[in-house]
Amino acid sequence: MGERHVRRRTVLKTAAGALGLGSALAACGGSDSGGGTTSGGKAVVRMWSWYNDQQDQFPKLISAFEAAHSNIKVENRIFGTPDQYLPALQAAVAGGDVPEIFAPHTRALTYGTGGVSADLKQELGDDFLKDFFDSANQEYTLDGKQYAVGWMAQTFGLFYNPDLLKAAGVGEDEIETWDDLIAAAAKIRKTGKYPVALSCNPTTSSLDFFLPLITQVADDPTYYLKLDQLKDGATYEDPKVVKAIELQQKIVKAGVFQPGTTGTSGDQAPQIFYTGKSAMLFNGSWTPQGLTKDASPAFNKLYKVMKTPAIAPGKRHWTANQAGAGWAVSATSKNKDAALEFLKFMYSAEQYSPTMNESNSMPATKSAAARIELPIMKQMTSWLLEGDGCPHIPFGPGSVAAGDPLAKIFDGSGEPAAVAKAMQQAVQNAKGG
Repeated sequence: MGERHVRRRTVLKTAAGALGLGSALAACGGSDSGGGTTSGGKAVVRMWSWYNDQQDQFPKLISAFEAAHSNIKVENRIFGTPDQYLPALQAAVAGGDVPEIFAPHTRALTYGTGGVSADLKQELGDDFLKDFFDSANQEYTLDGKQYAVGWMAQTFGLFYNPDLLKAAGVGEDEIETWDDLIAAAAKIRKTGKYPVALSCNPTTSSLDFFLPLITQVADDPTYYLKLDQLKDGATYEDPKVVKAIELQQKIVKAGVFQPGTTGTSGDQAPQIFYTGKSAMLFNGSWTPQGLTKDASPAFNKLYKVMKTPAIAPGKRHWTANQAGAGWAVSATSKNKDAALEFLKFMYSAEQYSPTMNESNSMPATKSAAARIELPIMKQMTSWLLEGDGCPHIPFGPGSVAAGDPLAKIFDGSGEPAAVAKAMQQAVQNAKGG
């Protein structure tokens, strides 16, 4: 999702307001739209996103595709930021002229049920979709239909400075559980360093850390999917959620994070880490891209990454994973078939894996994950191949709002049961009910 430049949670926060126009967006569903042709009669496939991570790779993909498909022209448009992209997409959808391929953002399910984007399960079939990580498919699936596919996957871990751990007397292999991390944090603080740098600004960023705790407590990666939809009676006041908040509170009160996490932005947390102020950093798989550019060459050779701690010895190290970026196809464009043809081309073995490797991005398919070349990205991707990925992206109506009450745990002003109740109310308010 272009995380190097724009934190995903910042995007979600922006979207929560910008997408308030959404009630009118599905108006274009049900009738043909777009589907233009060039003067030479070629079908035009417009592709819209803000995925600047592949800005150098898209022209190569398009050139190779057009060389093999003389009747199709692909027009790629990368908007600078989601702030610029979202209003343009909103206008296109509201005007009934949806780009043939587009980044659906947090409206993936809404666009699907509104008839804006196509059911890719029907269009592409299970054989095409089965190569994607389950968690990436699940985020775009509702009632047996799938309205987008993942482009860049993401996972999270603890990046660490081995020299600072050694100085604190903490072994690189001794942090298996949250209790281990809490014990290590006490040693690290005695050296004058913060144990773990974390960004909770915007407050929705805290969901990246918190939501996998729910899976750890439930040991069930399908539980949050129900909670995200408030489906089958799921509620944030469920004992599983409260227990996860209690674990969150325990970690915060133990001084694991730097002071002021709710005031620390997504750019500032890595700075705390690579400038040596913290021994560790909780962050996503886009981190190596940023450190390569911002940190010193010596630091880039030094740092390592470990799995997110487990809730108890021997338990699965559930780690946040879904696709931070995805593609949807217009259900109504006359050039839908051409769009689907290009989509399949992008994910072909000959194109997708090199694209992800060249951009140091995490692929959303298992076959491409097996071909990762960057060592630290290969390590983080292996956790997904081992089955540790769990949902952490709120796509349900209003679910993003759950992040705001959680801030009270990070600043110490709230208690778990009350925060859980506030999260439920915030989501219901955002849903309009």
